[in-house]
Amino acid sequence: DVGYRAPGEKTEAASRAVVAVSPLKDGRAKPASVLGRKAVLGGPENDLVVRGTVAEMVTAALKDALMRRGIAAKDVPAWDLTAGGIKADGSAILLGGEITTFWVESVSVPFKTSLKASVQVRIVAGDVTGGKIIRMVNISSKLEQDVLYSREKLEDAISEALSSAMYQLFKDDELKQRLQ
Repeated sequence: DVGYRAPGEKTEAASRAVVAVSPLKDGRAKPASVLGRKAVLGGPENDLVVRGTVAEMVTAALKDALMRRGIAAKDVPAWDLTAGGIKADGSAILLGGEITTFWVESVSVPFKTSLKASVQVRIVAGDVTGGKIIRMVNISSKLEQDVLYSREKLEDAISEALSSAMYQLFKDDELKQRLQ
């Protein structure tokens, strides 16, 4: 099960802000449900796929990251990431963005598997009342490890890369201040 994993540290107190979350766009030039590939050295290769789409999974991780920090998140229709397209009644901030990289690669050789996971997402924050873009934050994470293969280790690797990228979003001082 791939998804957001909350950090072990104590998170901030609950916020009064309601954040509208627009579905993230998938800009990866890959099939929507493919998140990587699994290969056996000198053998077959298979696509790694998710239920639904990668964009739905990353959008759900963003909402989960907000909620675990005590910030209410509500769904809104797709946003074109322009100031003129900001529409989210009842919210102070609108978050959307584009997934530029989301990929995991698993290459197995006898007695070990090399896992590489990479996540890059551009998050755009819009001020709903002011009708303007207030922040663009590029978040990313890479993870490389050699393990004995298991489906759980593969899921853990991509979840860790995704969670690490989301964690960066909340370290952005300007955005953090607006979310409080």
